This record gives sequence, structure tokens and C-alpha cells, in this order.
Amino acid sequence: MGASNMLECLSDNIVVDSDKCIFCGNCADKCILDNIRLQLASCRQACPLELNCQGYVQLIARGEEVKAMEVVRERLPFPGILGRICSQPCEDGCGHRDTDGEAISIRALKRYLDDQFRDQEPVLPKTKKQTGKKVAVIGAGPAGLIASYDLAVQGHEVTIYEKESAPGGMLRWSIPIFRLPQEVVERELKILERLGVNIKCGIAIGQDLTLSQLQDDYDAILISTGLPGHSRLNIKGGDQSDVFHGLPFLKSVRDNAAPKVGKRVLVIGGGNVAIDVAQTAYRLGADKVQLVCLESQEEMPAFNRAILEALSEEVELKCSWGNPLLEFEEDDLKGIQFQSCVSVFDKEGSFNPRFDASKTCYLEADTVIIAIGQEADMSLWKDAEIDGDVLTGINPLTLQTTVDKIFAAGDIVSGPSSVVSAMAAGKDAAESINRFLSGVPLAYGRAFPGPVETSFTVDRSKGSSEKRMSLPRYQYQGQGDFKEIEAGITREAARKEAKRCHSCGLPFGRYRTCWFCLPCEVECPTGALWVDIPYLLR
Repeated sequence: MGASNMLECLSDNIVVDSDKCIFCGNCADKCILDNIRLQLASCRQACPLELNCQGYVQLIARGEEVKAMEVVRERLPFPGILGRICSQPCEDGCGHRDTDGEAISIRALKRYLDDQFRDQEPVLPKTKKQTGKKVAVIGAGPAGLIASYDLAVQGHEVTIYEKESAPGGMLRWSIPIFRLPQEVVERELKILERLGVNIKCGIAIGQDLTLSQLQDDYDAILISTGLPGHSRLNIKGGDQSDVFHGLPFLKSVRDNAAPKVGKRVLVIGGGNVAIDVAQTAYRLGADKVQLVCLESQEEMPAFNRAILEALSEEVELKCSWGNPLLEFEEDDLKGIQFQSCVSVFDKEGSFNPRFDASKTCYLEADTVIIAIGQEADMSLWKDAEIDGDVLTGINPLTLQTTVDKIFAAGDIVSGPSSVVSAMAAGKDAAESINRFLSGVPLAYGRAFPGPVETSFTVDRSKGSSEKRMSLPRYQYQGQGDFKEIEAGITREAARKEAKRCHSCGLPFGRYRTCWFCLPCEVECPTGALWVDIPYLLR
């Protein structure tokens, strides 16, 4: 071991074969003497779901796709969904960006795994013995769905209440099928039915049932209704027939009741909903689509890759304009006048746009779609005993509201966020609800990151010097073409891309406290770790 005495030997007697390790951290968790630490890869640190990105990427590089999918499903039951629409914070944190500026295509590799096994029914996770506890989940969006999955695995009886005709929330009703095909959503959600989750659609809490009634019938409640409402500009002419709003517009398209749009469509907004609306308008027959937003292109809240996709489809961006004035000829929209937006936020960082009335632009349009924000569904709180005030004192760590048995997660708590962030919140809420039902302290140990190292020197000698792959894309062909715009990748391309990975983290002996008790070695799932025992102790 190269050390001069046995004490020094204890710092490097943990031997890890990096070609076998899947970086699960099981060894560090099992070490009863707090000796082993896991260098936590930066991609995993950045993932809200704490998905073992390094593990499944390395397994793809080794040609072990079956095991790679098992690693993904340890934390994520919906890989086909996030493999397509995740905001990919893991790639923002990828260590390869410091090498050549290009992250590993981690999201696309997750999509690749889903494509490999889409015709195979996933193996159900091991579920715990039924507890007899009942949980009501309000809202079948990203947060509620993954929370229901986790709670069912823990042995609780879960019932989801969804006011729409089918589950999925924004996954089904807001995200266009050219970005997330409906068959993917339906296929992935089947696992909930197989786990025994009861999904009751067409029931609006606050109208058909009240929160008080659920409180009487269930041991715990999760509110995960998201932000299904849309913000309004409150401008003159905003209620005319040529004026639509983003979320209802997208929902009508998904519901096979698409409205008729004109040839010159103008979209107001700079977020992902606005981008989706603009691309959808082309597919409904518009000849020209312009998107007007307050922000500069660099400041737009929409995902950069979504913006680039829209530009490739000839959506025109008109940035730093706002304060619209709609102009009609009789009842027909003719155009909109805008003022230059000087700033979007004030010195305190609050949304407070300022305009220069001396600088204006006029854009012709016969249809305008307003997509400027989302709001909560206030009908939920039509209850004499329980109202929206239960969210004012929500615990940011445990997501418990001011009513002990009621928890809340997702956009209704955080405001508009990404699907992966909403799912992460759902998992956190499920952990709290499970503890609540089990009589375990809700906050104990939750802030502890675990036996990990988050700052360390990365060995950049690993991984190929190949350039990041270009993802295959489908260019839409015109009106009525809703085919998926991002295509899957081949096995050869996936493995080549995975081999670019530096494989940043690795478990190692840290504190010279090893007693050679060996649970780390025995519990290693791949036989990648062993304890080098000094000769005199054998």
C-alpha cells in the first residue's frame, strides 16, 4: 500500500475498481465507522432528483444497458418523460464543460435507455408490507404522480384525485405532442396502476369534494395541483375572439379541439409555454409566427434548446418589447403596438418592467396568443374550514402545511418550475408523508447530504476526446405535422457519447477509521470494492 505504518495504511486500504463501480454510494452508506466517502459527481449534485447520472452513463459506455436502466429506475419511474422534456440541470453541472465546453448528453442517454426497453413492461419495485394507511393526492401532475409511486412502494394505499378526464397534468394537457408524445405518457403511467394506485379522474376538489371531507377519510393528504390557471394582461380587447391564452390554447389542441388561428399569429410571452404555443401555431396553419417578450433573448426564461428549436422553425423573436395595445377593425384584430422595454426587474430584483413610450413598434396580426404566466386554481379552497392559508406557513424542508396531515408540493408551492423540479418536490413530500404515517420525525437527518464529498479534484484523463454528438432532429413539414421533433439515438452513438464521460466521482477511504469489518465489500452490488487487510491482521 506504500504507507510506512498501519495507521497510514487505513487511509488507502479501500480499493475500488472504477471499471466495475457504478457509483451508487452503497459502500459509504454501509460503512459503520464513517470511513468511506463518495466523491459525488457534479452531474448528480445538480440533479434535483439526485439521480445517479454518472452510474447509468458509465454503464452505457460499458455496454450494460439493462443495468443502466435499473440505476435510472432506482430514483425515476418515468425515464421516457424526463428523457424528452427534462430541463437537464445535470448537463449544466457536467464536469466535461470545464474540459471542452460541451457537457455529456445525459438527458438524451436517458431517452436512449427508454427507447431500448419501451416494448418491455418494467419490473415492479419491491413494495413494503401494506400499512393500512390511506393517502389522498390532489392533482395528477409530475409532483403528484411520483409522490404516489413512492408512497405506494412504501405500502400505503394511495388515491389520486384529478379534475381532468385523464391523469398527467401538464405532461398530458400542456406540453405539445411534438415534444412529448401522448403514448409515452400513457405507457409510463401504467406502472401506477400496476402498483395499485387508484386514480379518480373528473373529480374537482373544492367542487365535487372538499378538503375537509378528504381530511376525514384519509390519514394524509398531498396537494399537488400545480398552476393550471393562466395570467391575463387586462388590456382593452383581451376578450375578443381573436385573442387566446397559452395554457387553454395548448389544452384545446391536446384535447382534439384546436381553435382556428389566422395566418399572422403573434405570441406574447418569453417562457416555455410561449415557445410551445408559437411552434403549435405553425402546425395549425399559420403562415407567420412572431413571439414578443419583455426580456432580451439571453434573459428569456424559456429553455435555450427550446428557443433554438423555435428559431429553426422560423419563429421570429421580437425581444425587449411590451405594454401591448391591440388594434381592431370592427371586431377583427389587425395588429398590435408595443413600447420598448427598458428593464424587466427593478434594483431589488422584483418584476417591475419599465417602458420607453417614445420607442414603439407595430406588428400586424390577425391572432394573438397571450402566454405570460400561470396561476393556481383557487376553486380548490372552496371550503369553510380549510383555505389557501394552509400554504402560508409551509415548512420548506418537510413540505408540511399548517394542518399536520396536509402536505403540498410542486408548482403550487414553488411557483412555475421545471418538470424535474416538480418531481423532486413530489419525492420530498412522499418522504415526509411516509415519516408522518410511520411516526418518525419529519426533519431528522433531512439536511444532511450523506457521506459524500462535493468538492474534489477531477481526474480528466478518463473519457474520450470526441466532440459532443449532434442530436438527430425532425424538421416539421407544415400544417398538421405533429411528429416528435427530437429523434432517438443509435446504440453506437449512445455508447460513443457515454465514453466521453470523465466519470468524475469515486468512493474512497477518508478518515483512517477502518476496522476491516467488511460490510462495504460484502454489500457492493458489483464486486468493485474490497478491503486491503494488512498482513499482521490476517
